[in-house]
Amino acid sequence: MLGTAACLALLSASPARAQDTPPDPPPQEAPPISSVQRQRPWTGLSIGAGWEKVMTTSGHASNPLPFRFLFRTPSKSGWAVTPMFGWFSSDVDAVPLGSPTTPMGTLTVRPVLGGVRRTWVRHPLSFDLAAAAGPSFNSFKVADEARPLLGLGSGAASSSANVSFAWRVQVSTWHDFTDRFALRGSIAYAANQAEITFTSGAAGRRLSQNANSFQIGFGAAYRLF
Repeated sequence: MLGTAACLALLSASPARAQDTPPDPPPQEAPPISSVQRQRPWTGLSIGAGWEKVMTTSGHASNPLPFRFLFRTPSKSGWAVTPMFGWFSSDVDAVPLGSPTTPMGTLTVRPVLGGVRRTWVRHPLSFDLAAAAGPSFNSFKVADEARPLLGLGSGAASSSANVSFAWRVQVSTWHDFTDRFALRGSIAYAANQAEITFTSGAAGRRLSQNANSFQIGFGAAYRLF
């Protein structure tokens, strides 16, 4: 009895052992800071060449085939801001001067347009629908055959064209044959109504010239970077 009582007394007098807890994990070192590789703005830039068949809607203007430089950035589905140009020159007959068979001169239209583009990418194809508007910086060179028809006297006659408002809508597609080489096709309608001014001394004459056109384009581009 005394032995049992003594054991119980010793147990009651000894403190309860706390539950063992796992040691704290060692502190982790922060990952080293490395430089962030930024993509260059020209990464994916493609350049190329193309041609457009310009079909002027005026019945007394020629249908030129101007050369085009092509520039392309990587296609991404969605909206983007886009510039448009579509410069061309057109030989104009002297219909407004009463002589349809006589050349009147050469009209050059240089639209500098800005607008928006919607792109859909379905590899290997991408499709663009774009619209833009802005000023067109026009010029005109009168033909020698038309000078007697101007009715401005016998003095030397000069010619010029105004800065007109122009707009353009365009549909185009790219086909990527490889990760570097692609072909492009496009069709566009451009509206531009220019004014041509003839002057000789104090006399002058002004005509309105329709420079609207349909344009069908073809080209190829190669990715440089």
